[in-house]
Amino acid sequence: MLLKDCISGDDGKAFDHSLWNSVLEKHVVPGDDVGEVKGVNTVDYDGISCDENFTAYLEKLKDCEPDSLAKSEQLAFWMNAYNALCISLIVEHEKSNAPLNSINELSGDGGPVWDKIAGTVGGEGISLNTIEHVKLRGKWNEPAVHGCIVCASASCPNLRPEAFVASRLREQMDDQMQGWMKNPTKGLVVAKRRLKVSRIFLWFGEDFGNMSASSFPGCGKGSDQDRLRSWIAQFVEDETDKSKVQDRRGTLRFFDYSWQINRAKKVAGNK
Repeated sequence: MLLKDCISGDDGKAFDHSLWNSVLEKHVVPGDDVGEVKGVNTVDYDGISCDENFTAYLEKLKDCEPDSLAKSEQLAFWMNAYNALCISLIVEHEKSNAPLNSINELSGDGGPVWDKIAGTVGGEGISLNTIEHVKLRGKWNEPAVHGCIVCASASCPNLRPEAFVASRLREQMDDQMQGWMKNPTKGLVVAKRRLKVSRIFLWFGEDFGNMSASSFPGCGKGSDQDRLRSWIAQFVEDETDKSKVQDRRGTLRFFDYSWQINRAKKVAGNK
């Protein structure tokens, strides 16, 4: 489903994300550095762990009936839920354990962290993988989702310091993509004959133009690579860079991915 196809005549309930919005406004620090990755929106996990609004928002997720929401509300809901439950995994672990260096440290004998129950939505336990691959990718033909969900890592797209809301969803998603592509340490670097982009475009190549990881380093046949380049180009504001992105003669490579946790070095309230 495309977002544009469900805006008009979008019947169903709305969901109030104001609690989550207040958490993000208070505890996300914009423009921080995490290792070699610059311009990261980092998170004050200690502050969130003590924030009653965060606890209350998680309770609202437990009681919600997502299928009763309007379609565009569902898309906003699941992106917010992913980000909130990802943070919840870290906060809950760190209540009785040392701070994590990477969310992957939560993986273990029970499997990767992505398959662990991250929280409760609509009365049922749910994992981050289920949200990403079933509730989002499985139902929506909206590649910009990848610019909106954040797995608590430096190389992820930045955590937006406000909640996603149905009334502004297209604007917010496009802004996420544009901001991501402006970051030369994890989003996009454009040179004369070389294009370097986030590794997410490789891992989820089928969402952006049917490219697969097996295509690396050739990065797919011409038509596949052209589709990826065209999709990225729509979020590049500089016209010269936009032309270079679309130039099929250039090589296409991918950033290494930093899984270092996007932890704030300073308290968000003092920014």
